Amino acid sequence: MTKKITVALLASALLLTVAAIPGRVSAAQEASTEQVRGKYVQGRTLIPLRAVSTALGATVKWSQATFTATISKEDTEITLPINSDYATVNGESILLDARSRLEGGVTYVPLRFVAKTLGGTVSWDASTGTASASLGDRRVVISTQLGERFPAITASRLNALVQAANESADLSAYKQIRSHFRPYFTDAFINKLIQRNGASTKHKFVSMPYTYFYKGEGYGYISQLESPSDAGGMNVERMIMMRYIDGAWKVEEISYTLVSP
Repeated sequence: MTKKITVALLASALLLTVAAIPGRVSAAQEASTEQVRGKYVQGRTLIPLRAVSTALGATVKWSQATFTATISKEDTEITLPINSDYATVNGESILLDARSRLEGGVTYVPLRFVAKTLGGTVSWDASTGTASASLGDRRVVISTQLGERFPAITASRLNALVQAANESADLSAYKQIRSHFRPYFTDAFINKLIQRNGASTKHKFVSMPYTYFYKGEGYGYISQLESPSDAGGMNVERMIMMRYIDGAWKVEEISYTLVSP
């Protein structure tokens, strides 16, 4: 009987000693962890704004009138307009390392900027394509599209995008500009085209296109090199930047560069 009491007392003492070790926490005290889906775009991790911000203890408000998100936590307020290279932190304009964007009704913003501005820390595991952000007793793990396979662009789709790029030179030919180009261009690029009143050259490119894709990122470009009659004897390279979105390859920007013959 005495031995049983002695063993019980030793066990109790051991439990008390373990509980008193500095830095050791119980399961109930461990940081809460949430997992969300993000995007890995051209070397930057983009996060679904509301899901990650609330997981880190911040509040998010959305203005439909201005397409602007506002993140607040304690004495920090971040204002993020959609499709902008800048954000505002407590009234100060800050250049972002990746543009904010709206996809499928979800606002995506650069993880590192948001987490660090709120006072958190960020880590990245390249082997798994996973990022994590921690703030106080909160932690969120973001899995990205790194390493996912995107379907190859077909010859018919490639020709369709090149044809649409040629058609963008003269917007006056189409009464419904948005509906005509929506199957081929992103909405953001259609807006730019309308603001620019079409492409910067009326030349229609017919040369063999060269394509390149950024592995695992759903991005790529189509390059064509020709000598338009209005280029003063210079060659012009047309670069059609494209991305895989909404289940199809679409154009998100077109640029023109003069090249010496």
